[in-house]
Parts: sequence; C-alpha cells; structure tokens
Amino acid sequence: MPAYSVFIHSSGTGPALWAGVPASATAGSTPWFPANLGYPPLPPVAHGVHLNADDDARHLAATLPADATSLRIFGHSYGGLVALKLARLAPVPVESLFLLEPVLFGALQQVLDRHPAAVPEVNLLRQSPVFLNDTLGGTAPWMELFIDYWNRPGSWSRMPEAMQQAQLALGWKMYQEVRSVTLDQTPFSAWRTDVPLTLVWGERTTEAAKAMIRELALVNPQAQEIVLPGVGHMAIAVKPAVVFAAMERLG
Repeated sequence: MPAYSVFIHSSGTGPALWAGVPASATAGSTPWFPANLGYPPLPPVAHGVHLNADDDARHLAATLPADATSLRIFGHSYGGLVALKLARLAPVPVESLFLLEPVLFGALQQVLDRHPAAVPEVNLLRQSPVFLNDTLGGTAPWMELFIDYWNRPGSWSRMPEAMQQAQLALGWKMYQEVRSVTLDQTPFSAWRTDVPLTLVWGERTTEAAKAMIRELALVNPQAQEIVLPGVGHMAIAVKPAVVFAAMERLG
C-alpha cells in the first residue's frame, strides 16, 4: 500500500516548482505534485472571488490519490501554510512535514515585538497602499511590491515581459494567497504538532521569514532546522539542488 510525498507549491509558481525532486528524497514513497486552486491545469480563480489557505488545503485533501495510506508533506512559502493545514485535514496518517520558509504573517504580527529586525519589512508591506487593496491586488503595482519583497528591489522591472504577463494572469489568486497569510490569525502556538518536522530557510532570506521559522521552532522542540547557505526565499526555484540535498539528508 503506497505512501505519498505531497509537494505543495508557492504563490506564483505551480507544480513544476518541485520538478526534479530525486527519488532518494522521497524515502520510497510516490511523489504527487498537485496544483493549488487557480493554477494550471485547474481553471483560474475569477476576479472578485475570495479564497484562502483553508480552501487550498481542503482541495488537496479531497483530491489525494485514492490509494494513499500515508503522507509526507512538503511545502514552500504559501505552500508551507497549506501544508500545515493539510496535515490536520488529511484522511490518512502524516509521517512528516518539510516546510521551506512557510509564511504566517498574521501569526507573526502577534509576536512582532520579539523580532525587531523584521519590523521594517512588515511595516513596508502593511503600510503600502496596494498591499491589501482589493482593487489593486494582483495588478502590476501590487506584483512589483510582492516580487521585489521576496527577491530584491527591481526584480519585477527586470523580469521579461512574457514572465510578467504569466504572473499577472495568476495575480488575483496570488493576491488571495497573500491576503490569507496576512489575515489568518491562527497563533504559532496552535501549530504545535507531534509529526516529525523539518524547518528550512535560506541564509539570505528576509528577516520576517527567519522570524516565522524561529516561532514555529519554539512551539515544536522536536523540529530539525536546516539553513541553506548562500540562497534566499526562492531557493527551490533558483538553486533547487541545494534544497534537494537537504531533503536527501533526511532520507
């Protein structure tokens, strides 16, 4: 009876984000690369329709392979929050969680006084007139804020036109995802789990991402923490071999 490794992608990417995962990283389980709602090959989310990480988790739980007997769940960024939620909804046992820079900004806001280095970043987002703006969410000005935050200033303007258009086609759903991780008030304490947990982040990632990892580690003393040298938040997209090597270490 098969175990499955579920790979949940982040905002603006898709199942191909995890392409190339070596068999040695899945511990003999069958890999499954589902699309979150609104991403090909699924239909787009219509502008004005509001969704959140709970909707994506329910979607994945409902579409798990019928022969699955257990799961190993991997998630990046927004996919990390969906992974935490899926672990609670899954109809079969969850053997492990591998979270690559999960984003829980709503929870971080509640403990931000413990992470002064992250305050300027959080304020940059929350004080922006486009960040949680239903009119501008998913448009080019919003996308510039989002892309530049997770990469570096100017990343959006340097992106080829075809890539910009591909991102804008996903813009409304991406905005829903960012809105979800920002407004979800589930505290870090509620994410205590007995499941073996690996928390992974890039050495060059944002201060907010580091703070969210630290808070999850505080409530999950069993968690193994892995720092990926020389990479940032999008390590899985730009240097996947570094991430795969960390996965292979776990077996």
